[in-house]
Amino acid sequence: MIALFSGVSLRCAYFYSPVLRDRAKAKIAEERIDIVHAEHLKSVPMVQDALGQVPIVFDAVDCVSMFESRRRRVLRNPLLRVFSHMESKRMLRGEERAIELFDRVVISSPVDRDCYPTAQHMRKKLAIVPNGVDLDHFQFELYEPERSLIVFCAKLDYFPNEDAAMYFVKSVWPLLQKRRPSLRLDIVGSRPPRSVRRLHGNANIRVIASVADVRPYLGRAWVALCPIRAQAGTQNKILEAMALGVPVIATRICCPGLAVEAGKHLLVADTPDEFVCATERLLDDPVLRSELITAGRAFVERHHDWISCVKNLCDAYADAVSAFADHSTKAPCLI
Repeated sequence: MIALFSGVSLRCAYFYSPVLRDRAKAKIAEERIDIVHAEHLKSVPMVQDALGQVPIVFDAVDCVSMFESRRRRVLRNPLLRVFSHMESKRMLRGEERAIELFDRVVISSPVDRDCYPTAQHMRKKLAIVPNGVDLDHFQFELYEPERSLIVFCAKLDYFPNEDAAMYFVKSVWPLLQKRRPSLRLDIVGSRPPRSVRRLHGNANIRVIASVADVRPYLGRAWVALCPIRAQAGTQNKILEAMALGVPVIATRICCPGLAVEAGKHLLVADTPDEFVCATERLLDDPVLRSELITAGRAFVERHHDWISCVKNLCDAYADAVSAFADHSTKAPCLI
């Protein structure tokens, strides 16, 4: 209730933990911490006591104020739209403050970096650290694909993924079923909400919750879906599918954050008719499917291998240590 009048994002207030704040503070006081890595905006209040004592990297992951403004476009409930507008403003202020407070800010994509709310002279603090994929774990063409199987894999209790599943099932799937009645749709992911669970068993749809390993489900798909309508950052579900050698159909909003090229690395679709057309192309054109599979895997290897991603993060750590040393009288403790 206090957070309603504080100007702090309600999501950040919900996750605030005095216990975590005190534990971090104690560790820093013992001089056992070389650098603090604070992930997501909700972690900022827990690490503010470390300001001026150790270098701090704020891992924004995504531009959350941009995400919230996009999310508002697909919300129909007027009360949720008002809440989203309020959260967007509060998150924007939180992002502005975070880049002023901390030594470096890392973010997952150029689009999120460019949309991050800050003055031009502060942008030198922003560094891109792309999401990585374990290419040994997500081995290329590890599974035999099933020609009738379409798969959407996601964390299903996250609004954009729930919205994507419901949009596809309500707006696209009936059209595909009418034209290709043998097609099957698997919706795979953790903690599916009731709206998604209710889809199970209807119209060749399976909802498969909380699997130990997503690879057998995703890897056997003829097509991997990413019908996201509100997003920021990068979609790991796209990267993992391409790493496994499964061609992807995604909405256009997903492409800029990954810098993928439509028609070369994946197919894009926004409307139900576009999704139907893209799906049928992958069902009927083996040459196109093979080209997308090869180009997709090569893209992930080139841009999202963990080795290069970790190097970017280490560079950001080094920059944070250097910036901290420049404005602090206390020398950082380095390993």
